[in-house]
Amino acid sequence: MRHETKDEVVTIWLEGRIDTNNAPQIEQEIEGILAENEGAKPAFDAGGLEYISSAGLRVLMKFRKQIGEPLEVTNVSSEVYSIFETTGFTDLFEVKKGLRQISIEGCELLGEGGNGAVYRLDPETIVKVYYGTRNDLEKINRNRELTKKVFLQGVPTTIAFDTVKVGEDYGVVYEMIDAKSLMQEMASHPEKIDHYANMIADTLKKLHSTEFEEGALPDSRDTFKNDVKESANAGYFSPEEVKRLYKLADDIPYRNTFIHQDFHPGNLMLQNDEIVLIDVEDAGLGHPVLDLSSMYLVYVTAAEKGWSTKFNVKKEDFDRAWDIIIKKYFDTTDEKKITEINRILCGYSMVKLIRGIATSPTVPDEHRKPAIDQAKEGLFKMIDMLHPIP
Repeated sequence: MRHETKDEVVTIWLEGRIDTNNAPQIEQEIEGILAENEGAKPAFDAGGLEYISSAGLRVLMKFRKQIGEPLEVTNVSSEVYSIFETTGFTDLFEVKKGLRQISIEGCELLGEGGNGAVYRLDPETIVKVYYGTRNDLEKINRNRELTKKVFLQGVPTTIAFDTVKVGEDYGVVYEMIDAKSLMQEMASHPEKIDHYANMIADTLKKLHSTEFEEGALPDSRDTFKNDVKESANAGYFSPEEVKRLYKLADDIPYRNTFIHQDFHPGNLMLQNDEIVLIDVEDAGLGHPVLDLSSMYLVYVTAAEKGWSTKFNVKKEDFDRAWDIIIKKYFDTTDEKKITEINRILCGYSMVKLIRGIATSPTVPDEHRKPAIDQAKEGLFKMIDMLHPIP
């Protein structure tokens, strides 16, 4: 039998059919593998398992009793999973279904963000494809659970159905609502920019007043700190700089209200003149400054670098939308106050910008350090003047 030992776990591949005819032989082979790997905990990969009878289940049960704790059985097909579930083995083993493989070839791109891209699979479903190793399966499954919590709290978002493989990447399949992304709408209807911007501001106010039980979602200050940590791990923040930036995060008051943290037009769908979220994996609880500064990074910083033109939205349309959003959200037309708001949001946004440059595989190495040095200089020049708003 094929097997592999790593980190004191020996993974054994189960293949074909296991029934009364070959169960004794399978048992002997597993015993031999465990004897060769004394002290290693067995785990089973059932990706190639087509069927298992009660005789095969008794073999697995024997080794489960020997170990005295649940054993992991991964990549289980739907058919085999039904057998495990019917017999109660899902209560005794850590049974994990295999992920179906799908293709996005020829699928319409609906939106794109820092963690992945969203494609239309068919008239009823969309898929969010996560970028490579930056998003492992454990993190994605946590995100699915978070999406469920957010939906049940009344935040307008789509329903996640399934986790899948897309080539070497992971993806999550969501319901397809009869809508286009706000990015597409802005590109198609620039004459409606004012209307869309007002909708965004109104939605933000509603989200930022939606309360959760404390601890129901992550503390958004921890996300801010994680951005700092990732940049430090990449060698771009010293221990003293990390200390100063952690204090900047700790000085932001905690709130038990919803924070999206990636609220850009590619992550928003427009359905019946209502905004519906399709990406809430970075969501948490906290102060609105963490949401607004993330938006600044998109509407101002990224737009200046030509990001919006990738989706046929002009920079001046982003400029106008951002001006309306700020004025309506903060209920002000005072240009001096607006300038100060933008300065503060720019400062906080630098942390996420630096993390993006430091960890993105698409940034050429020769451009990475100069861009980070410039951003760091701006950040630390204003760090002592930053404070939460509103």
